[in-house]
Amino acid sequence: MANVIQRSLTFDDIPDLIALSKEVDWPDYNAEELTSLLTNGHFTGFTTNDGQVISCAGLFQYDRVASIGAVIVSETHRGLGLARQMIDTLLRQSDQNVPVVLTATAQGQPVYEKLGFHTAGYIHTYKAQKTNPSALRVSGEIHLSPAEETHLPAIEALDEKGAGTNRSSFLKNRMKRAAFQLMAKNEHHETTGFAFGVETPANLMIGPLSANDEQTALSLIQSLISSYSGEIRLDMQEETAERLHASLIEAGFTKTNKAHFMMIRGKEKQNDPALLYFLASQAFS
Repeated sequence: MANVIQRSLTFDDIPDLIALSKEVDWPDYNAEELTSLLTNGHFTGFTTNDGQVISCAGLFQYDRVASIGAVIVSETHRGLGLARQMIDTLLRQSDQNVPVVLTATAQGQPVYEKLGFHTAGYIHTYKAQKTNPSALRVSGEIHLSPAEETHLPAIEALDEKGAGTNRSSFLKNRMKRAAFQLMAKNEHHETTGFAFGVETPANLMIGPLSANDEQTALSLIQSLISSYSGEIRLDMQEETAERLHASLIEAGFTKTNKAHFMMIRGKEKQNDPALLYFLASQAFS
């Protein structure tokens, strides 16, 4: 294609990626978050002849599933098929034996359908500017404490049950990135849940959050929102939203978006919404 060049993106491209994110009004992608994305995934993108990045997309490969996210095309170069070419590239680079998932915007959905993706569910986003933690009725039998690196094996095991894939490297990196790290234990001192809270320029992103039961999930949410005074964001599967909607509304959250959760090379979702309550982000799934 004339005047644009496709190549792998690196940490050196972060300033351009920040500018691209701001152009399309994606305020969550600051230098720290983009560093996390590039650390955990492989990115392809298009640049102009003088090297300016005008599109990007990332592949996050786990053992039993892969996720594509952070798909952005500059408004000045839309309609040229750049998104399709980037997704084609990442699909070729992914493990051909596992499903690939992504969360689609309304603009992106038709592109992904043409590539063979189908809708396997929906992702709901909830946000709150001011919360009411006391509205969440939680059990006093759940013991919360700060999560440490020594707790990673238990966290990884619980996350694998919920996510349906091993994400040990991602979780280790995400824990370092998180401003808040919590784990939950029952009266028998068994790990029953964990949650990370990552600060972005726009909000506190709570996720991943996995828990064996709803009471544990609500206890983790209550603790995190009690510790933070700014805007908070939650991304979850539709099944989770249906269960927690009333509780989240009482706690001050509003549902702000519903997006298609799409898949190729598979029909059934790998994750278990009964365990994986909140996504780390729509890019990581």
